[in-house]
Amino acid sequence: MLPDLTVIIPAAGKGKRMQNLFPGRPKALLPLRGKPMLLHLIAAVQESRVSNRIIVVTAPLATNVFRRELPEHPITYATQDLPLGTGHAVLSAMPYVPPKSDTVLVLYADQPLISSSTIGLLARAHHDHGALVTMLTVKLRDFDDWRVAFRDWGRIVRSADGSFSRCVELADSTSEERLITEVNPGIYCFNVTWLRSELQALKPHNAQGELYLTDVLAEAANLRRLRTVPLPEAREVLGVNTPEQLLVLEATYDDLSSKHDSIRE
Repeated sequence: MLPDLTVIIPAAGKGKRMQNLFPGRPKALLPLRGKPMLLHLIAAVQESRVSNRIIVVTAPLATNVFRRELPEHPITYATQDLPLGTGHAVLSAMPYVPPKSDTVLVLYADQPLISSSTIGLLARAHHDHGALVTMLTVKLRDFDDWRVAFRDWGRIVRSADGSFSRCVELADSTSEERLITEVNPGIYCFNVTWLRSELQALKPHNAQGELYLTDVLAEAANLRRLRTVPLPEAREVLGVNTPEQLLVLEATYDDLSSKHDSIRE
């Protein structure tokens, strides 16, 4: 365990496009091979042994649903009163982060395929290098085939020397930026003290009027205190927004499970 690390999992999404199949069910609790997606993610965190402190951020009316379905799991719940973006979700969880924590690891409930080894890789890289932010990135050759799922993700913009400059969301990007094939899966480790200050200063300077967690990245980059870690297996961060994507996720889950089993053998 890394004793000073706390995991935050935003899980307030309703999964509107999944409601015909799963009416009234929070997106994080959609089934993946027989158990809620969130439980796959929690299992990966536990197997990684980076922390046993997990804060799940839910919508106001959903917390009791989570408690009822996950009664045996050591989870702290925070409520995101309004759907005001990823930055607001993490801000909603910060009062529950213990004072002794110096690192926050942000994962997402609708990315249940991330492996324990990837979680450990990110946490160790952050711990070893003392950055303000350490983030995963996904480098793709294109957005064809199964990679089309990444087309709507934020692009990683780099400086001439190859260092991270900023992340731009698709809705706010230029036509040139949309050609970039390095994308942001939204998975980070943060220095807690620095993150608290940055979250308080966030403003909704974007087309959606939301508080983007990505807006804090540029400041860390300006200070030369942001580190990127390329994800070896891009499929680990595939997400779910539609019934079709759930089918892809299930097939990918089977394939990755077989791959991991072969490595263990």
